[in-house]
This record gives sequence, structure tokens and C-alpha cells, in this order.
Amino acid sequence: MSEKSQLGMVLIISGPSGVGKDTVWKAAQPCLPSFQRAITCTTRERRPGEVEGVNYYFVSKDEFERMIHEDELLEYALVHQEHFYGVPQKSVLNRINNGEDVVCVIDVQGARRIRSLFPTAVLIFIKPPEGREAEVLTQRITGRDPVEESELSRRLASAWEELSQVEFYDYQIVNDELDRAAAELCELIEKVKAERDAEF
Repeated sequence: MSEKSQLGMVLIISGPSGVGKDTVWKAAQPCLPSFQRAITCTTRERRPGEVEGVNYYFVSKDEFERMIHEDELLEYALVHQEHFYGVPQKSVLNRINNGEDVVCVIDVQGARRIRSLFPTAVLIFIKPPEGREAEVLTQRITGRDPVEESELSRRLASAWEELSQVEFYDYQIVNDELDRAAAELCELIEKVKAERDAEF
């Protein structure tokens, strides 16, 4: 087996705020046991039910800026012009160098940066049903925690910007029904992994 084939696979899952990318990944995870999620750092407040070190690493803005300064992040971005998100280098590099598969659930800015560092990364975009984008995203954003009108407008503007970049991705999955979307994600990744394994 060549050295290249021993490296783990990097999977990027993106999508606009409220599309359910985290939910789709959680539903698909049982059928993709080789993938470990790269835990992202964020400066935003923890939402009810979120667990430190499982959903995110919740850090202060000062700590995040220190991580940037000391080059500890593979990528980072200011999301919705409000909170920083970033992927720690160690959460990806250590794993893929050990032959482990890694999934990063990140925004479009982050996906572009990761693709530049890992050209063989597989990028999947989760999108809402066509023609119902605003309705679905508004419902999901306002349904998980209270959001002021200005914040909702900002998130929807970001969502339209991200939806305009969908062609950058290798694959697209419509999250119109959770079980179906999760099954499609599983089938897609299993196919890609089989194709890559066949190359070696």
C-alpha cells in the first residue's frame, strides 16, 4: 500500500444557516463509522443541549485571536458578521495522518480554505428544497432559538450568498426529508470511498 493511500479521507459538509447540515450528519453518522468529526471552535454562545468538546469548543474572542496569531487553525471565518468559527489544525491533521477519516461541518468560506489545503477533500453541499428556500430556512432558524428580525435578515442574506456558490461543491443533497437526505449522504460517501480504494 502506498503512503498516499494510508492517509484518511477529508469530507466537507456545508450549507446555509438553518438547512440542517449538522442534523443530516448526525443522522448519517451511524452508517459512516470510520468518520470522526473535526470539532470546530466558535466564539458564539452555547445553545441549549450543546456539549463542550462534542458540538464545538466554545472559546472567548481573545482566545480565538490567540489561536489565529499562533497559527493553530486550519481555517477560520467571521460568520453572519458576528461570530468566529475555526477548525483547529490538530483536529484534522493528526487524524488523517493516522489514516482516519475526518468530516468538517463548516461554512463555504471554510470549505474553500480546506479544499486549498487538501485538494482531494470531498465537498458536499446540503441545500433546502428548491423554491422553498426562504420559507424553510426561516422556519428552521427561528425554530431553534429566539432570533431578532435584524439577525434573521443577516442570516438569510448569508444563506443566499452561500447558495450562490453551490457549484463549487462536488455533490449536492437536498434536505427535504431527514431520513432520505441522510441515506443519500451515506450512499454517496460509501461510493466515493469504494472508488478511492479501487485506485490503490
